[in-house]
Amino acid sequence: MDPLEPPALHHVKAAFGWIELGNVPEALAELARIPVELQSLPTVRAARLDCLIAAKHWDDAAALAGVLCALHPDESGLWLHWAYAARRCTGGGIEQAHAVLAPRVEQFPDEWLIPYNVACYLCQMNRLAEARGLLELASAVGGDRVEALAKNDEDLAPLRDESKK
Repeated sequence: MDPLEPPALHHVKAAFGWIELGNVPEALAELARIPVELQSLPTVRAARLDCLIAAKHWDDAAALAGVLCALHPDESGLWLHWAYAARRCTGGGIEQAHAVLAPRVEQFPDEWLIPYNVACYLCQMNRLAEARGLLELASAVGGDRVEALAKNDEDLAPLRDESKK
């Protein structure tokens, strides 16, 4: 994505700060301070997407993420956001999230969160053998981070339950 210059950059950074503090209205207010002609820049739109996700405005987040992925298909984080929102938006679900993210596993071989999330979706669809394979792929790239995250992830409970049998 194109770099953003100050002062607009400062507003985006402030918006992320407000998100971290759990204050989405202030984050959106920061973004509103950015001049209209800069509102369509990718960095500003991506910050708005983070605000929508933080506010759990899933329909708007899914729509914006889809647009951003079409415009910037090489940004792995946008695909993760789209899948996350697609799972939770009206008419969305596990299958929709899987449809968004599964094709990206090969596109982003160094991004362990993609196969990890696809493993979660597969697990919830009761496709446990496939889920195990994707979780192994995620572990090969993400190492200990994957094990730590998977340990308590409810989406992966069917795999843990299967191993207890």
